Amino acid sequence: MLYFDEYGNKDNPTILLLHGAGALDTFCNQYCFSEQYHLIVPHLYGAGKLADKVYNPDMMKRELWELIDSLHKERIGVIGHSLGGQLAIMLVCERPHQFSFVVFLSAWVNPNPKTVKMYCSLAGMAAKMLHIKWLVRFQGKYWNYTKEQSDYMADYSRLITPQIYKSFFTNTLDLRNVPTYSSIKVPMLAICGSDEVKDMKISLDMLGKNTCCQTMILPRAGHDFPMRNSKQLNAVLNDFLFDKVKEDE
Repeated sequence: MLYFDEYGNKDNPTILLLHGAGALDTFCNQYCFSEQYHLIVPHLYGAGKLADKVYNPDMMKRELWELIDSLHKERIGVIGHSLGGQLAIMLVCERPHQFSFVVFLSAWVNPNPKTVKMYCSLAGMAAKMLHIKWLVRFQGKYWNYTKEQSDYMADYSRLITPQIYKSFFTNTLDLRNVPTYSSIKVPMLAICGSDEVKDMKISLDMLGKNTCCQTMILPRAGHDFPMRNSKQLNAVLNDFLFDKVKEDE
């Protein structure tokens, strides 16, 4: 069973929070939703307790299903950021009946070989930087992490190797290879930041081709908007979650 962090009352509607690559506390500024919801934050490969594990989406998905089934809830919600957003797509396409809603935050779903190659070429340098504790702590502070969250990220990031870093990109989901997505009828919301790269905005358009998926661009926001633009994001999520959870009751 996957290790996971848990916030809130189990009797409330459950939301699975799937963090970004290597960033366990991506949703640090959304944990406040635990006052109304039961939040589950699994440690995905390459972060937290599983920081030393190479990211494999198929294996990751199997472990997530095991965790979801163990919750014994008829339906849950899912919010995923970046790599976590890709996993959210995979989950909802496989068993749409188990989800009341899904939110994709900056889910990159149109990989191209040149971009993937570029990111992989930086793996050695990126891994070295992730092993510098003060630098990782500084990143955590920039993301509005607590001291405890920053310290923990600095500890587990030392386990991230170039191979693990590469796996985040070589396993990027290509939505064109997921034909079932277009027919999914679950309420969905996809968001990206106005300052994100062109590929992310193309991905947003691709996700929006399903008529059940609302899309929006968050103004003056980069890829890390769950941490850096939480006030804007939380207002959007609050409205979306309130509507969908009420419909599910």
